[in-house]
Amino acid sequence: MQQLAASTSFGAQQFRFIGGDRVPEFWGKPSPYTGGTDFLGTPKNHLDLIKKRPLSPDVMEIDNKSAHYKFPLGALSSITNRVTGVALSVGFAGAGVFALRGSLDGVVAACAGSFLIGFPLKFLVSYAIIYHWLGGLRHIVWDVSKIGNQADRTSLLELPKVEMSSKVLLGASAALALIAAVL
Repeated sequence: MQQLAASTSFGAQQFRFIGGDRVPEFWGKPSPYTGGTDFLGTPKNHLDLIKKRPLSPDVMEIDNKSAHYKFPLGALSSITNRVTGVALSVGFAGAGVFALRGSLDGVVAACAGSFLIGFPLKFLVSYAIIYHWLGGLRHIVWDVSKIGNQADRTSLLELPKVEMSSKVLLGASAALALIAAVL
């Protein structure tokens, strides 16, 4: 991937810090292929200005330590739904490997015998199952409900309703997972 990104001007422009932050060789200058961009009034220091400009879409600041913006709750709940789906797939595949090797009973007995291991593990597994299931139900409701139009703000996909359903999804999943882990 890094070699591909470094070998093309497109890749060098799209992937920050992978293959360098180079600008294509003839960018804005007269070349055998084009007359350049002088007719557009391009400033003489346009290459320096381009190097300072953030790439789009670029989620992280230039220091790569903080995001440009705060993720909306709807986006976070969507990402969490995907993460729980992957975690369930990996977890059930791992449990299948343990079961095929005949050692699943020992792992279950070790987890059930310790409250410090058993309770958090039961909570995490039940949270992932419940959250992913309720998130799937929410998407089914969204798919069959009316979308609305620009003037009609009754759609379930309007931002306030998406944020409210995300809060309900997070809270209900946590409460039901806590109940399931206690049982």
